Amino acid sequence: MEQAIKQLFLKYINDQASQEEISQVLSLIQSGGHEQEWNEALSAFQADFQQGNQQKVSMDEQLLYQKIKARTTLRPQRKSFSWIGYAASILLVCTVAYFMLRPASQPVVFAEKTPVKPAVEKSSGHRWIKLEDGTSVQLNRGSRLEYARGFKGKKKREVSLVGEAFFDVAHDSAHPFVIHTGELTTTVLGTAFNISAYPGQKAVTVTVIRGKVMVQKKGETLAVLTPNEQLSWQGGQVSPLKHTVNTEQTLSWKSGDLIMDDVTLAQAAALIAKRYGVEVSFKNEKVKKCRFTAAFLDRNEIGQVTEVLADITGASFQLKAGKLLIDGPGCEN
Repeated sequence: MEQAIKQLFLKYINDQASQEEISQVLSLIQSGGHEQEWNEALSAFQADFQQGNQQKVSMDEQLLYQKIKARTTLRPQRKSFSWIGYAASILLVCTVAYFMLRPASQPVVFAEKTPVKPAVEKSSGHRWIKLEDGTSVQLNRGSRLEYARGFKGKKKREVSLVGEAFFDVAHDSAHPFVIHTGELTTTVLGTAFNISAYPGQKAVTVTVIRGKVMVQKKGETLAVLTPNEQLSWQGGQVSPLKHTVNTEQTLSWKSGDLIMDDVTLAQAAALIAKRYGVEVSFKNEKVKKCRFTAAFLDRNEIGQVTEVLADITGASFQLKAGKLLIDGPGCEN
């Protein structure tokens, strides 16, 4: 019986369930229980992605939003089956991040507890990656990031970058985070910075936004950078150039993207207001505390953003005459 329920849930997650099967799924959810079968179905779904067994998808984004919305009609704040709402929110965020921040022709690589092969992320457009340790990486166009599927048991958290990326590294004093870019290595404990190292580019640049960064070449320290400082180095150069820069200009390539990484709806509202030039207000103060993770590209319209956020948080969004009103019962965070 449990296996049959798991398979039913898996068909539902894969959007392959018939109308009758969808009704069965909703009935099972409303009756309570079956958390184990749901989690097993999610694990099977992720395993298929990892092995490249999922069909390539090239649907219109608007159609995708409707499918996601239909799939996640249950809200996380409802007590009677809170686990299924939470799982649906995770599924929604993973699906949005997959279709909006990665080319459809490339498979998703999920983090594993046991390292097998290095994960390789390529980006023809912008791409947002959340590593297992909590580090956030935003890849620019034409960039490539290679990293271990898991950092557990390693003395260092090491990745290799070709191209340009913005790193917001999770602090871990016992395990330095090291980025390899050709002959240079950049070492941090927990900070935010940008690296540009495209093939054929004259110089590699490292720009620090927050914290402290050490840049080395074959074990020799070239510079220690602090906020608003940039190092520029190219082969054959006697010594690297270190100077103060305007970090907003350096990070202009990612300014159009909305990365909402473990934020409250109040924090997200500030990002939306700045991005789309609207005035945001809340009808219910409780909804401000809803916390979630999502990511959107610069091409996404405000209606697409609010529709997804409505599914994640259970809030309602009304846009009229440049004013966005957010209401809802709030979330159990």
